[in-house]
Amino acid sequence: MHCIQKKMEARQQKGMYFHRVIDIIELITVRGDYMIRIALCDDELDELSILENVIKQYEEERNLSFRISSFRNGEELITGWENFDIVFLDIRMGGMDGMEAAKNIRKKDKQVEIIFITSHIGLTKEALSVHAFEYLEKPVRTETIYQQLDEVLEKISQNKQIYTKRKDMVEINTGKSTIRFAVDDIYYFERNDRKIRAVTKRGNYVVNETISSLEQKLKAYDFVMPHQSFVVNINHMQDYFKDEIVMTNNDIIPVAQKRSSEFKRVMRDFLQRQMDNNL
Repeated sequence: MHCIQKKMEARQQKGMYFHRVIDIIELITVRGDYMIRIALCDDELDELSILENVIKQYEEERNLSFRISSFRNGEELITGWENFDIVFLDIRMGGMDGMEAAKNIRKKDKQVEIIFITSHIGLTKEALSVHAFEYLEKPVRTETIYQQLDEVLEKISQNKQIYTKRKDMVEINTGKSTIRFAVDDIYYFERNDRKIRAVTKRGNYVVNETISSLEQKLKAYDFVMPHQSFVVNINHMQDYFKDEIVMTNNDIIPVAQKRSSEFKRVMRDFLQRQMDNNL
C-alpha cells in the first residue's frame, strides 16, 4: 500500500513539473530571453562541480535552457556579475564571504533569487536583510536541488507580469521627435531652468512635456514625484534617507518636506506589493 501511494505521489509531481515547465517557457518568451541565467559560487571546487552537474542534469530532464556561470569566491562573482536570475551562493568562503557578496548583489539587483548553501544554518538579522529565497544545508542532496529549482522557477514565472510591465514601452516627446523608451530604462525626470531632462540607461534627453504630465503618464509604472522638480522610477531606487533618494545610477534626488508623508505612503504600498508578489 505504501509503495502504491509513493507511485501516485510521483505521478502527481511529474504532472506538476510539466505545468511548471510550461510556465517557465512562457516566462522566457515574455522576457525576450532564451535561457535562464544561473550563477554558482563556492570556494570548494568539488562542491561547485557537483552542483553544476546536478543543475545541468535538471536542465536536460526538464528540456530547459540554462546559462550557468561558476565562481570560486565572492570577489569573482561581483566582478563577473551579469543579470542573473538565480544565484546559488556558499556563505562561508575565504576573502569576501557569501553574505557580503549578497549585500553587494542586492545593491545592484533587487530581482535575482539568492539561494544560500552553507554547512551551518543560522538566520541572523544580517542574513534576513538580503531577502534570500532559501537556505540549504550541506551536503545538499540532488532531490533537494531539484525541489529548489522547481520552486524558484515557479516563483519567477509568477512574476512574469512584473517583468513584462517593466519592458513596456512609453513614448516621450522631445520636441523634434517622439522617442520610445522601455519603462525600465528610465531612471528619472528632472525639471531645471524650465527644461525637463530625462535620465535613462540610453543617455540624457531634453523632453518637451511638463513634469506633472510625465507623473500622470508614468504613475501606473511606479513613478512618483518626491519633489516638484523630479519624477522618479521607484524600481531604480537604491536607498532612501530622510530627505533624499539614492538611485541605482548613484544620482541623488531630494525629497521635499511637504511631500515626505505622501512619498512614504507610496513607498509602503510599493513595498507591500513587492512582498505580496514574493509570497
